[in-house]
Amino acid sequence: MNESSGPVCAVLDLGSNSFHLLIGRLAGGRLVTLDRRKDMVRLAQGLEGDGQLSEPVMTRALDSLAVFSQQLRNIPRANVRVVGTNTLRAAHNADVFLERAEKIIGVPIDVISGQEEGRLIFLGVAKGHASNAIRRLVIDIGGGSTEFIVGRRKAKRVESLFIGCVSMSERFFPERRFTREGYQRALTLARAEIQHLADGYGTARWDEAVGTSGTIRYVEAVIDRLTPCDHLITREGIERVVDHLKRSKKPDAMQSLGLSPERVPVFPGGLAILHAAFIELGIERMHVSDYALKEGVLYELADRGEHEDTRRQTMDYLTKQFNIDRRQAARVERLSRSLLPQVAPQLTVERAFAQQVLVAAARLHELGLAVSHSGYHKHGAYVLEHADMPGFSRREQMMLSFLVLNHRRKLRAPEVSSYSFRPDWALVLVLRLATLFNRMRVDQRMPSMRLAPMRKGWSIELPSGWLRKHPLVEEDLRAENEFLAAIGSGLQVKTRR
Repeated sequence: MNESSGPVCAVLDLGSNSFHLLIGRLAGGRLVTLDRRKDMVRLAQGLEGDGQLSEPVMTRALDSLAVFSQQLRNIPRANVRVVGTNTLRAAHNADVFLERAEKIIGVPIDVISGQEEGRLIFLGVAKGHASNAIRRLVIDIGGGSTEFIVGRRKAKRVESLFIGCVSMSERFFPERRFTREGYQRALTLARAEIQHLADGYGTARWDEAVGTSGTIRYVEAVIDRLTPCDHLITREGIERVVDHLKRSKKPDAMQSLGLSPERVPVFPGGLAILHAAFIELGIERMHVSDYALKEGVLYELADRGEHEDTRRQTMDYLTKQFNIDRRQAARVERLSRSLLPQVAPQLTVERAFAQQVLVAAARLHELGLAVSHSGYHKHGAYVLEHADMPGFSRREQMMLSFLVLNHRRKLRAPEVSSYSFRPDWALVLVLRLATLFNRMRVDQRMPSMRLAPMRKGWSIELPSGWLRKHPLVEEDLRAENEFLAAIGSGLQVKTRR
């Protein structure tokens, strides 16, 4: 490996149609692929009418992950990221699958939002193109959702629609048969879903359209088979494919277009979505990219600075949007950072993860004040759990919300324990103390503090002279002991000369 090459990283994308593994590294600012693997799992097929993921499909997916895990075992855990998309967002019993899956692969699974998925797809596409200066519309047709993204160097506008090649094909093309009636119904539904995007994603908003995903690459290959298309998808080319399928009387019409047996069951639904996008958004021609979600995730994983920049931009946006007092946030952050090493052995989460969410919580803990002073920690927690936060995983948002909810007053355990989230009360204590000691909202020299675990709770040791000068803080610390009792803990105040 030359000096400009980064560490080997791996991304496993648990899509609704396929699972994709990409292993690579960053060299000279560009991704170098070392290995890749795809398995057509069709996770979306397992979503039943009640929103539950069926046991047979879960078993199929877990068997696939057992194979992928062999390729991941020699890569450092910190250099691996596993992401889940639409089906795992939609399944009511996703936690059951995710807990079983993590035992196999040994890495936490981030179920990302549609907005985050779109951002990462656009990042992958942008990094795969020579020029990042032009405005692009990027469309990615997945198994359970389709992402529409507009941006230049980074995504500026993202929309995720609940239409995908698997769900549409199963609904309108049962038994893998293409029919005129089925296609017209699929096209009508897709157009109705996409129609409202015309203002934000129409031709006035971009200079170049780019398609990514297996569906779009297969459409391009089929068009090229009928009439060489120089790696471009045109509306005329799509209509030629549709016309060919409509005129064919053969039951194996789709196979005759060179589609693989794996692609046939999901091709017509994806074709209808792409056709509808061309009509509703006024697209005449579309380039095809081999880069998508997994490349975007891998690039961000390999370039930590890129990821941190995205997180910083998100926090800056929320700070400005909710008019958060930056100076107070900085005071709380400084003390939180200094106290964190003292509770490190008692953390229930990884140290790096703890520092990331603690810093974010310190910067955003007063977000709810823009809603109401009364119970502002509850308002802030709600926003942070449900907001679209580029650069933050679902797991981070849940912990961030939990910390902000508990940074003052009564302590509240989470009502429901979900996959990859366990309450970390040591982190809560650090944030509570950091806000408590900065209650006066002025810059001041903090006393040296020593936090130590006890059989039931914690002790905090402070200089006796400092406490005598700050009786309100001493009273607040005694009150903390009562608050902590609600979770079977406590805080004993000790002094030293």
